[in-house]
Parts: sequence; C-alpha cells; structure tokens
Amino acid sequence: MELFYIFIPLKISQIMQKPLKKFSIFAATLLPFECDYLMGIHQFQDAENIRLLKIVAHNSRHPGQAKPYPLRIDKRKYSYLKKWITEKLDAVNVDIFYEWLSIMDQRIMTNALVPEDEKRIINTIRQYQKPGFYFIRLYELVQNYQNFLLIRMRQQYFALASAFLEENKPQYERSRDINLRLHQATPDIVRQYAGYDTEAALWEIWLREVFYNEEIDGLNRYLALVRLVFLYYHNKDYHHLIELFENLEQRFVKGELYSPRILANYYANRLLVHSRHNELELAETYGYLSIRFHSNDYLYYLVNLCAVLLRRGKYTGALQLLNRSFPELKKTNSAYNRVGFIAYYIQALWRNGRAAEAVTYAHTTLQTNRTEILQNRWHLFFSSYFLALLATQKYRDILSLTHRYKLLNKDKKARQRAGYIPCIVWMHQLASYKQRAISREKLYETLCETAIPCLNDHHKFFILSELCHDLKAHDMDVFDQLHQELFKSPQEK
Repeated sequence: MELFYIFIPLKISQIMQKPLKKFSIFAATLLPFECDYLMGIHQFQDAENIRLLKIVAHNSRHPGQAKPYPLRIDKRKYSYLKKWITEKLDAVNVDIFYEWLSIMDQRIMTNALVPEDEKRIINTIRQYQKPGFYFIRLYELVQNYQNFLLIRMRQQYFALASAFLEENKPQYERSRDINLRLHQATPDIVRQYAGYDTEAALWEIWLREVFYNEEIDGLNRYLALVRLVFLYYHNKDYHHLIELFENLEQRFVKGELYSPRILANYYANRLLVHSRHNELELAETYGYLSIRFHSNDYLYYLVNLCAVLLRRGKYTGALQLLNRSFPELKKTNSAYNRVGFIAYYIQALWRNGRAAEAVTYAHTTLQTNRTEILQNRWHLFFSSYFLALLATQKYRDILSLTHRYKLLNKDKKARQRAGYIPCIVWMHQLASYKQRAISREKLYETLCETAIPCLNDHHKFFILSELCHDLKAHDMDVFDQLHQELFKSPQEK
C-alpha cells in the first residue's frame, strides 16, 4: 500500500503539469534582464498575473531553485502572459526592428509595399524622437521611401519623409562619420588583442565618449562598447570593464540596447572577467546564461563555459555539454571555435578517466586538421593533448610532437603575448625528465624560471597552480616543492 500511495500522486502531478509544459519551456528561455525589464513596465492589476510574472522572474535568475507554476490558475492566463511577454520584448528588440527595416526596404525597392506597410512606416517617422539603435538604417529606408513616393506624386507623405530627412541629416552624417571611424579603430584593437604592438590605447578616450553619449545612435554606442571591452580585457583593466557592464545593465533594465543576442554576449563577457579573477562559481552562472539563447556565437560561449566547468571539477557536466554540441561543431565556419572545442573535448575525456580515448581523438584530429590547428589556438590544443599523453605515460610522443611541429620555437615567440602561460614548456620538460634526457634539478630550474614571470598575474597564478596540481601525479617531490616555493596562498604562508 505504501508504494501505491507514493506512485499515484506522482502520475497525477505529471498529468496536471502537462498543460503548462509549453509555458514552462517558453519561460525557461527568458533571461534575467528581460524579466527585470518586464517587471518594471507591467501595469497588471490582476494579482494572479503579477504572481505568475514574479515566478517567471525568479526562475529566470535561479533555475536551480525554480518555483513551480500554480496549477489552479486559469490556463488562459498563462497563454495571455506568454503573448504579453513576447509582444513587450519584441517591441524593444533591436534585431527584430532591423529585420522589419530590411523587409520594408526590399518591398520599397521591388514596388511590393502594401497599405499596412506604409502605415507603419509613416507611424515610425511620426513617432521618431531620438536616434534609435539602427538609426542609420532607418534614415536610409526613409530616403528610399521618399523616392518611392516622389515618382508616384504622393505629396502628403513625401513632405513628411522630406521633413524627417532634412531635420535629421546632421545626425545621420555624424553617425556615418562615427561608424567609419569605429571601423578604422578595429584593426588596431584586434591586432593588439592578438599580441601585436599597436596604437590601440589611443582610441580609448574617444570610444568612451561615443559609448556614454546618449545622443548617438545605439549601434555606434554598442560598437564602441565592444571595442572598449577588447581593450580593457587585454589590458586587464577590470575596473573600467565592470564600470561599462554596470552602465550596460542599466540600459537593459530600461529596455535599451536590447536583443537576446546582445544579452548573451554580455553574459559571455561576464564569464571571461570572473574566470580571470578565479571567481569560477560566478563565471559558471554567467556561462549558462550566455548559452540560454542560441546565437551564432553559441559554440564559442559553450566552449568558454566548459573551460570553467573543467576548472571547477564538473567533468561530467562539461563532457555532456560538449557531446550534445557536436552538431554545432560540424556547422561552424570558425576555426578558432572549432579548435577550442576540440581542445576542451580532449580535456573532458581525460578528466573523465578516458585518457586513451582522448589521445586517439587528438591524434586523429591533428592528422585531419593540422593546418587549422597550427594556425589557431595551437597552444591550447597541444596543452590538452600533452595532458592526455602524460596520463597514458606516452612521454616519447610528447617529445616527438614538440620536435615535429617546432613547438618550443612557437612557444618562445608566443611569450610576448599578454595571455601566455608556459604549459607546453612545463610538459615538454617533464616528458624529457621522464625519458631521462634531463635531470630533476634541470626540470625544477626550468619550471621555476618560466613560472616566475607569471606570478604577479592573478589569473596566470591560478592556472599554473592548477597545472602544478595536475602534474604532481608524475613527480610528487618536484611539484610539491614547486607549490611550496611559488604557489602557496597567503593563508598557507
């Protein structure tokens, strides 16, 4: 009877929950700042609608502590709330507006406008107040619409379009100039991020002026933000980076500069910052938020999340995420993302006690994607590969690969890069020691010599400390001594 008592309510509960399945799935896709915006604009008088919206907001921010949706509330209220949420978010989604602009432009150019299209174009012109996100695109749409009206002798609407163009011409020209200059700044900033000496820092003041100026269109402000994030992240200027993020958060809550794509990018950048500070729990939280919306950058965000999960010891979760994402790997055109995925997949296999599989996968992948790997994230790939080889005690293979691909020469050139960590050197020297090519003293000397330049960098300190722990299994004495000398925390000292 006891088993019967437990079993029946479970089945009834499942049946009762079924009508809410679609709503639950929909609500699970919402991001915290979307819910913050909705909570700020709703004017519900109905207590049940307010209650449901609060549960949606809570579950969005705390998926691990999700509250159940009430079963006794009229199911039509769930349908209404889903429709209301979709409409309110779509109304401020800059990407949906851009899509509409593109469709209208195509219809103008192909003489396919219908009366409803024109009605919305006219209302958009009349309701215009200040530069929106895609102001440049809107202005150019109105230019084409003006020509459309002119040849049809539509004087009333033609006058309205002409007035809009004349009034906003200075703003349009200014926005175009800013956009052009932003593109001129990009090569300097990207080359600096890749490790080259450039004049990138000279752009900072101007980029800040663009981002913080609310009279400038949203797209240019967002493009300035993206470049500032590159600069500050490269320069480890996390104070200014967090300042930017806090300002951006205020925009999101107001429904400004918003689209799910932009939110996902924001969460992905927060992961990177917190990971650098070794705040891995926060990094994981933001990482999961970054992949809640399936954007074109999904694979990049997922790989970064898996890197954090591996550092946190959540090996099974990382491997499951990567296994589920092989279809995304096959679709991507980004060699950078592809090599990153492969490297962390090798690590995930090794961490889950499948080192032999990791070695086989790495070997096969290197044979088929050699050029791509050597040109993109080779340091990460070979670091992962060598960890698996060490786990299977294939020390000679490490020495062979290092020699064949001239990895020590490549590593030496990479030392000038801001993010350089001597993982390859450490594992090559360990393999050399295991093959009796160098003494234990020489191994320890090289480990110390290459570690010391990294110790003042918070992130590098933790990465090397973790590597020291991983390599301890291959020589307890050497890596215990190294930990005692270089990687003791202040508390331990």
